Amino acid sequence: MRTGLVWGFTMVLSTTWLAIPTAWADSGFRYGKTHAMAHHGRGQMNASGHMLRYLLAHQQTIGLSDEQIDKLRAVALDADRASIRASADRFVSERELRAMLWDANADMPAIEAKVKEAESLKAAVRILGIRAKRELMAVLTPEQRAKLKTLRHSLHRDRTPAQVEPSRQSELQESEPVTPAG
Repeated sequence: MRTGLVWGFTMVLSTTWLAIPTAWADSGFRYGKTHAMAHHGRGQMNASGHMLRYLLAHQQTIGLSDEQIDKLRAVALDADRASIRASADRFVSERELRAMLWDANADMPAIEAKVKEAESLKAAVRILGIRAKRELMAVLTPEQRAKLKTLRHSLHRDRTPAQVEPSRQSELQESEPVTPAG
């Protein structure tokens, strides 16, 4: 009886150990869903997406009209299209660079050109994000921009130091006056 129980337990355990890697390979369980999504476009949200979401969350406070909301959504969609295409070009360029690095026959000038291309594409993606934010802000009236600025400052003032990002904490600590002890 005891031998049968041990044998059954061993079979269940070994079957489980054999099934786990298969489950990881199929569902992306190893990193979780957000990791897989972040590398396939949907998990990433660019600057225009964040700005649009923020504006829509505070649309009543800012006083956005229905026409402005439609215009903001159209601008954000156009910016997303351009950003997705530019990001795809950048990823392709990076992949081509990796292939060149593995190729022993690839010459240095070609590798240097590919590195410069990849960096140029990276800069293009950033510039698209900056341009998109400016286009979104251009839809707002000067009064709405002032309300938005006031809203942002009030939200940042209400945060405790623990809620401030680590990069901002170091800035805040450096700006505090130093008083001698004693």
